[in-house]
Amino acid sequence: MSIELERVRGIGPTASENLFKSGIKTIDDVANAKPEELAWIKGIGIISAKKIIENANELINLEKNIQLVLESIKENFLQNCPKCGGEMTSKYIILGPERRLKAKQCTLCKFYLPD
Repeated sequence: MSIELERVRGIGPTASENLFKSGIKTIDDVANAKPEELAWIKGIGIISAKKIIENANELINLEKNIQLVLESIKENFLQNCPKCGGEMTSKYIILGPERRLKAKQCTLCKFYLPD
């Protein structure tokens, strides 16, 4: 049984188990399947199969878009100060004669963030 498949709208525990037994183990497998292939699986009709494939593709696209947004946030977080939004510049903090720490410092509020 694959709990991952249950993330797709229209696939419950029973359908997930039947899909898994039929060799469809991932959401990508569902998205790439033909409706006729899924309709052979017990408990899934042709109309349900089309909806499930559509929902799997929507989920994949949604997760890709979420990943892009998270990467954008990460890039902006590293470029701008999380405290005031000011520009961050690279600096070295001297901790001792042999120890230096590379960090980013805000040009406005002087906040430090380890690099």
